[in-house]
Amino acid sequence: MLHLRLFARQRRCKPLLSLSLALATTLMPFAPANACGPHFYNRLLVERNKTLLDMPEGNFAFETSLFADFDKTLPIWKKPAEIATEEEINAQMSEKELRTANIIAQMRASISLEQADALSKGLTPEERLYTLGAVAFSLVDTSSAADYFTQVLALPENEQRVYGLAAQYSLGRALMDDYITDPKESPLLSRADSADHIQLKLALAAFQKVIDRVKSGEPDDALLSLSSLGQQAAIHFWLGDIATSIHLYAQQSVQGDPSGSASLRIIANILMKPQNEKLLKKAIKDPLVQQLLAIQLFSDSGNWLDDEHSNEKSQITTKILALINSSAGTGFKGSDSLAAIAYRSGKYDMAATLLKNSGDSALSWWLRAKMALRNGDMKATATAYAKAVDSFPPSDSGTADEPSLLERRVCLVSGEQGVLALNRGDYLQAMALFYRGKYIYRADLLDIAERVLTLDELKGFVDKNVHTTADILPRPIDKDEQTYYVSPIMTPDAELREVLARRLMRAKRYDEALPYFQTAQHRQWAKQFIDNLKTAQNPKIEKRVRAQAYYQSALILRDQGLELTSYAMTPDYAIYRSIYSYVGDTYDLGWQQDENIPNDGIQPQSWITPNEAARAKAALPKTNNQFLHYRWKAAELASKSADLLSPKSQAYTAVLCHARSWIKNRDREGGAKLYRRYTKTGTYYSQVVHSQSSFKCPKPDFTHQG
Repeated sequence: MLHLRLFARQRRCKPLLSLSLALATTLMPFAPANACGPHFYNRLLVERNKTLLDMPEGNFAFETSLFADFDKTLPIWKKPAEIATEEEINAQMSEKELRTANIIAQMRASISLEQADALSKGLTPEERLYTLGAVAFSLVDTSSAADYFTQVLALPENEQRVYGLAAQYSLGRALMDDYITDPKESPLLSRADSADHIQLKLALAAFQKVIDRVKSGEPDDALLSLSSLGQQAAIHFWLGDIATSIHLYAQQSVQGDPSGSASLRIIANILMKPQNEKLLKKAIKDPLVQQLLAIQLFSDSGNWLDDEHSNEKSQITTKILALINSSAGTGFKGSDSLAAIAYRSGKYDMAATLLKNSGDSALSWWLRAKMALRNGDMKATATAYAKAVDSFPPSDSGTADEPSLLERRVCLVSGEQGVLALNRGDYLQAMALFYRGKYIYRADLLDIAERVLTLDELKGFVDKNVHTTADILPRPIDKDEQTYYVSPIMTPDAELREVLARRLMRAKRYDEALPYFQTAQHRQWAKQFIDNLKTAQNPKIEKRVRAQAYYQSALILRDQGLELTSYAMTPDYAIYRSIYSYVGDTYDLGWQQDENIPNDGIQPQSWITPNEAARAKAALPKTNNQFLHYRWKAAELASKSADLLSPKSQAYTAVLCHARSWIKNRDREGGAKLYRRYTKTGTYYSQVVHSQSSFKCPKPDFTHQG
């Protein structure tokens, strides 16, 4: 909403309509520059110009989660735990509990209240009355259900400890005739005609008692208080009080319940449809309704329109924006969303005007950072980014594997700060900023770790910030996902330590590398490789033994190079288990055609300085910079083994033959060179080639020197 002081009092409507029309006619979707495919990570470093200058489309669920203040007296919504099997549940029950559960199960399977009551012997009054109420509810006997739940609530307090809160909630459901069986169906759109005005008012009171009991300290493991907020909101919507409905759904959303956000989107979609214009004009007077609609426009590129009106998007959006602006008062909290719409539409002067009165929200400061960047004011950009991060509220939800919407937004803003830190040469700061979003921008983090930081800088960062953890593997991937998605091999911290271990191995700092490998198997392979290499390089040891050690180290590197010396990103892509031979190179701008397209008068740039580019180039393999580069290293070790062997020996031909097989498919010239060596100088090959239709590489025999 625009601050009223932005317009001359005598001409308020005319500029307002111009604003609405400008925004409505230039709304366009934002296309993030992320690769498509199985479990590709989000990237910010690949197209830095877009990362820094584009404003992503808003996330409706995230924006609405900031609608109200978090209520500490109500629970935080948590994803329901997996339902245990009947056997698991029974195993935890006592004999008495099993007997009670069996009676209740039989009662619930009854086809009449009389049949159910006849089976109730052995239950406490609370158990009997609540179960009869549940049976009546399942039989759609509203009167009997309400009566039984009321009887539970009439029991002394110490006799309704198990089902008291559930009875209070179920009473509300019975009174509002909420007989929805599909958990995905919203009661918002399913009003029962049989529920009259008086019943609905009584239902509101019943749900309020649930909320009050929980606020007073009663345990609420089933989160019935949050569900009660949603039920109250649905009733108010049915009664025509849309503003109150939105406030209640907003509180439900702030507590983390996704159904609150989903219901807010339904209401926004309803209000924005052309046929509901009268309803919209009535509800728009409430500031939260205004904010909801602004967020919907910022977050949704026209998906609220049905097919019948899809061609009228501009006109409809113009009307909605005009209504928002004409209804808003001073200090409207949705100004930041409107500024974001203006920015994404290319109306930068308009965005700047809106931002003057949009307050100190994180979105406002984020937009100010981008505006300052467009104007070339790097100091103001840095200040605005810092304030944006500081303006996000604390996050109470999310897990390591599934960051919350708030955490994702914070990580995105921090990542943009990281891009600028790279540009000014503050590489360790960039690493720290991307480390904050390690679960989301893992590929960018590993690019910096491998290509930008020096080895000692990376080691210092890891030693200070990335500690050894027993939590090595990420969450298990569902079976359905496994058919398509390539899941992460390790948690980001574990993978970062392994990246350091592999860099140390490539730098031949073997003893330093061992502690950073995160699994016993990897450490064992590394130690075997190191021990064999030490033997091979010891001139005091017999040549035959050294040759065998060289070959063993080559064999280990060929088979386990992915774990021991590979690059997480270019050229090996160990981050994707080396399933893909090319996933792009952050520092190869030749294929990034979009970087050469002018961006509204701002000269595009890669934001990669010569120093960063030089570091990135120096970090790559000096020779054989190819996918699975370690196979060429293995071939080199096998060649060194051959150097110590007699050309007359079987082992000489065998080790070179195997070395060729490791690289021939990707390096025809290198493979041919090895082939010529053992076919022209290897006596064993010339002896057996005429007796075999096709020569297969034999296992080297180091016991005979030929």
